[in-house]
Amino acid sequence: MSRICEHEFEAKDRQDPRYSLVEFDLAARTGLTIRKNHEDGHYEIVFIKQPREVKYRNVSLEKVVQMANFLEDSNDIQIGCGLLCSNKMR
Repeated sequence: MSRICEHEFEAKDRQDPRYSLVEFDLAARTGLTIRKNHEDGHYEIVFIKQPREVKYRNVSLEKVVQMANFLEDSNDIQIGCGLLCSNKMR
């Protein structure tokens, strides 16, 4: 099981500050990752390879995690502070 929380997506990518520095990769077979779009506050599921086409987006991290679990055909991703959580490191 993997844990994911909104704190992980607070830092902006220095190369492209429109998006979060941290991305959360889904199962490798999907070729997808979760990131946050800092311009409009949406969480997005996007393809890892170029072009980084958006497959799903929502302002709710819970809804994005539900979709990620559906795409992985599992229930392995849960909402909660995990190892990468910046809130736990304060």
